[in-house]
Amino acid sequence: MKKFLSELSKLKDKPRNSIDPDIDDTSWLEAVDKSFVYVWCDASIGTQNYVKDANNTLRSIASFVNPKRQLVHTFNEIDACEDFIMHVNNVCLIISGTFGKVLIPKIHNAEQLHSVYIFCMEKPTHDAWAVHYRKVRDVRTNIQDICKSLKKYISSPAIIDYDRIDFDIISTEAYSAELKQLDLNLVYSILADTLLLEMGSTDHGKQDMVKYCRNEYTSDCQIHLIDDFEKNYSQFSPIWWYTKSYFFQGMINRALRTRDLYVLCSLQHLLKDLNSELTQLHEKQKKTNGSLDLYFVQMLAVTELHRLQASYGQLMCINQFMSANPDKTIAIVFMKHQALKADKVRILFHIHIDQTLSPIVPYANIGSNSDFVHENEHLISMFGFYRIGKVEQVADFESSWLVNLTLIGKDDYQYMKLKHHRLENMHLVDSDQTVKDRICRFKSANKLFRQALYNTANQMELRAIVLHYDLALLYDIFAETSKSLEQYRCALAVARRSIPNCQHSDHICLVPIFSNMGLTFLQRNECELATIQGDAVIHGFRAIEILTKNEYISTVKKELESACYINYGIIHERIGQISDAQKYFNTALAIQKTYLPSNHPDVIYSERLITLLSSKLSSSDSIKSAKS
Repeated sequence: MKKFLSELSKLKDKPRNSIDPDIDDTSWLEAVDKSFVYVWCDASIGTQNYVKDANNTLRSIASFVNPKRQLVHTFNEIDACEDFIMHVNNVCLIISGTFGKVLIPKIHNAEQLHSVYIFCMEKPTHDAWAVHYRKVRDVRTNIQDICKSLKKYISSPAIIDYDRIDFDIISTEAYSAELKQLDLNLVYSILADTLLLEMGSTDHGKQDMVKYCRNEYTSDCQIHLIDDFEKNYSQFSPIWWYTKSYFFQGMINRALRTRDLYVLCSLQHLLKDLNSELTQLHEKQKKTNGSLDLYFVQMLAVTELHRLQASYGQLMCINQFMSANPDKTIAIVFMKHQALKADKVRILFHIHIDQTLSPIVPYANIGSNSDFVHENEHLISMFGFYRIGKVEQVADFESSWLVNLTLIGKDDYQYMKLKHHRLENMHLVDSDQTVKDRICRFKSANKLFRQALYNTANQMELRAIVLHYDLALLYDIFAETSKSLEQYRCALAVARRSIPNCQHSDHICLVPIFSNMGLTFLQRNECELATIQGDAVIHGFRAIEILTKNEYISTVKKELESACYINYGIIHERIGQISDAQKYFNTALAIQKTYLPSNHPDVIYSERLITLLSSKLSSSDSIKSAKS
């Protein structure tokens, strides 16, 4: 033991591998900030005499604005339209001349309004007043001319498909050794869902989300959204907030898609509230007979299509929240105007739901609970499981396919068989705060994994590393120590073979793995105490060693260092070396104070650890003095 402590103080800085200061992919945020809310306001909308004209106009606008399923919000009343605009950002308003003459003077200077296009039959009349308002970009008598004009002023969103879905295909052969790896996706989805919904959530959870958002997102648009969320969260429903902006949708679904447990824990308050509201809506809307058919469109890689074609009858898990609509024609409009890309195909997903069954996740029509979506828009909660049905080509559409899915019920035989085979008698063992501390200590773990495989073709390997790492954390939280260590070793094995130059040296992305393994070893009870303690110290020390040999200086490295010293301190405290533990906690605190404010939760946590340990050390010294 002393050997490790002495070696720690002798380590010298050596170049090994560096940390890119900007290792998080924020391109989806650029797309959010540049995306627009499209509003069409005209008294004729919804009137019986103008149904055909209104539908033609809506289709023309939709063909331009819907590459990513953005909706066109329609209003036939000025007051309702004005109220909506005041609650969103980046509004592109298409409005009739008559309504425009009344509404534009009232809202022209509002920061929410980006641009205005007048669609009228009397151009000279409306040109006369519109010329005085700089946000009025054009006055036209033909909707096609409006769409052409839009292209001149509005750049397309960033090419990153920030609302795309990822899915995992789960083998229904629960006892097949060669398909065991696929079953890990099922384990992750069930454990993550249990963790996020069972952890306690108070108003403090909302503050966790606000703090996370303020640390990560700093553009004017993002700050405005965060301020609004903090001040007015209780005034609106969780569904209202989720649908209000792609900022929240993108943040939530991207974290679910990439399995970023740190972000998910930071957003847990909203996730739990959102799932709860969906559950309540489902109970109100549920029917005792009949079925529901929903549709949505997605662009997929050809390889993903082949996976679906080869998986008839298997289960598919989608971790994200899913939006879909019972009106198939809306999905067809979206699909028709999706631009084809190399090695991509257009997929029309058809979700069949037997409404007589208790669903595995809640779903509901959210049109009445949000001002921002189509009146029949449905939302299916996170971690939904679907059975894959027939995959067939769509007639009259190039490179387009129909994929039939069925949302399974809670009592689905194959699902229950898989679940019970993998997850018997597992339960949370730590307090909610302890769980969050463990997950959030290495905030940048996923970023480090992404950076390590950046510009490589190993994206499937990246997904595997993250899956193993997250499962290791989850197994540890659920008191499955041996399984946790197995998953950490799997993450290491995948990293060794897929990360450049990692076979014979330790890449910095391995730091969270080694440090967490040190803590996990202490939970083992099938080995001798000396072996357990030795393994814990070795792995905790190795994490620190990797960092000490890395010469690059950045906030991410400081975060890793402080987390490693906290874990190393916990290890020494648990094996009875209190004075050494105190030294490592003080080291962690000193590092944190170089990049965090004094009131930051991480700083406060470290100070609390030191205070508790000082009390424990004083008590120990008093006992020793009394004995002597």
